[in-house]
Amino acid sequence: MKKIAIYFILLIVGGAAMLPAMNKAQTDAWMAILGEKNLQARFDKLEEYYKIYGDKDERNAIYMYLNLADSAYQLQQFDKTILYGEKALLYKEIEAQNKLRIYLFLANAYNLTKKDIDKAYSYADLVIELAKSLRLENQSNVTIDTNYIAPALRIQVQLLLSKPQDLINTTAAFNKALESYNLDNSEKSSIFVLFLSERMVKLNQVEGAIKGVETINQAKPNADYANRLAFWYERLGNRAKAVENLKSSYQMKKSSKVAYDLGVLLNKTDIDSALNYLAESNLLNDEKYSPKALELLQHLFFNVKSKGQLPAEQEKGFQEILLAAKTRLGITIP
Repeated sequence: MKKIAIYFILLIVGGAAMLPAMNKAQTDAWMAILGEKNLQARFDKLEEYYKIYGDKDERNAIYMYLNLADSAYQLQQFDKTILYGEKALLYKEIEAQNKLRIYLFLANAYNLTKKDIDKAYSYADLVIELAKSLRLENQSNVTIDTNYIAPALRIQVQLLLSKPQDLINTTAAFNKALESYNLDNSEKSSIFVLFLSERMVKLNQVEGAIKGVETINQAKPNADYANRLAFWYERLGNRAKAVENLKSSYQMKKSSKVAYDLGVLLNKTDIDSALNYLAESNLLNDEKYSPKALELLQHLFFNVKSKGQLPAEQEKGFQEILLAAKTRLGITIP
């Protein structure tokens, strides 16, 4: 909001160049707008100015409409944002940066009012097209990417989500959400990526869903994201990646369920690791998974790992596994 307020002041000051072309009453009215600090009061004065002088001096009207659209948008008066923003766009001499802002205001205003979904999408397209044309090679384009392209993409995601959630619309929304996140790495963009990844899974687009969550997880590692990835990789039959992500999840956040899942996945290929995870799952005292872990741990140890040993040797080995698990978990040993 502070950036927008600063921009508004620049618009007003820019409009000061037109003062010599005004009569005294008009000049005084404009100077009153220039000196007004309260946003609502400033907007009221702008609208009064518009009613009196709006149709009388076409040379100066562009500044008035730009300021009216900007103020209306800040005040969340979206119908008036549309009214004044589209009037501003009628002027061919409008600068690219001003046009970019108006396009974004209009895209969001049409989106939020639901007055014309197609127009909202088209204005967002205009934002993206113009913003990309303003990007500079070999220089930082963070401002353009984060303030214009990414928000416009998110608007289009919302519009696509309002349509039937078939494969075409969901995939288009997912790709735009992912593009938005790659541009700004924001929480807003990540929420859309995660939400649409789940939608992609429901449409059997598991590889796409994995791509989305992996992108988020690489930037901000999260135990739940890694756990989700493990489940999806297992669904694809990629057990190695499932185990890798479960281990990552478990390292970040100890969980009886995750330890149990690792025990289940590893018991055919790495029984020693499976026993260790199952022992930890049991010791983490989860009402649901600890008993299941103990049952599988006992079966694997006594019927597979130590099969044929004397009962005393088996019991000693079993207690050693539990003791080692307690040590790893930092559980005080009496």
